[in-house]
Amino acid sequence: MITRKWIGALACLLALAGLALAWGTIVARVAAGSPAASAAMAPPQGPQPPRREVQGEIESPAISFVDSQTPTCYRPVAGTGECYIQWNYLYVTASSSQYIISMTVSIDGHLSAYHSGFFQTSMFVSGEMYEPGFRVTCGFPGAGGVAGMGNTYSYIIRARETGGLSTANYGSVTCPADVVQVFMPLVVRH
Repeated sequence: MITRKWIGALACLLALAGLALAWGTIVARVAAGSPAASAAMAPPQGPQPPRREVQGEIESPAISFVDSQTPTCYRPVAGTGECYIQWNYLYVTASSSQYIISMTVSIDGHLSAYHSGFFQTSMFVSGEMYEPGFRVTCGFPGAGGVAGMGNTYSYIIRARETGGLSTANYGSVTCPADVVQVFMPLVVRH
């Protein structure tokens, strides 16, 4: 019985030594990498412009880009603090032999719209489906970093297909400023 315990302990010790050796080899390979490889793996610095993203091979994407015009943010009634973000349309097509599963719209990280597909090779969502748009807070002048304008909202439009690939549009939209003024009557008691 004692020999079995020692054999088990020795096997565990050898396994841990093997893991430590493998970890040291991986760390040494990363440390020996070229500076260009390290710089390429570093995240980008500073604010990024709106961009599109497609998974899959670079030379022949399997899913098309999400086609959407730049959104607009408008204030229908001054003094309410309410603005609306709206697109004219959203459109995406799947690659051959694939179908669109879903298209989502997220504003500032919050899911605002979800559309699911059923055996369809493309998806078109008219802006009229979102009338009057997605309600957001306009914001005080300069709140989004632009003088005289209100809040700036980031958005992501993402589509997925049955082959497991996805595509996305990223960007931001700035709303007009609007200050809500509440007038309270001054009542003097005698």
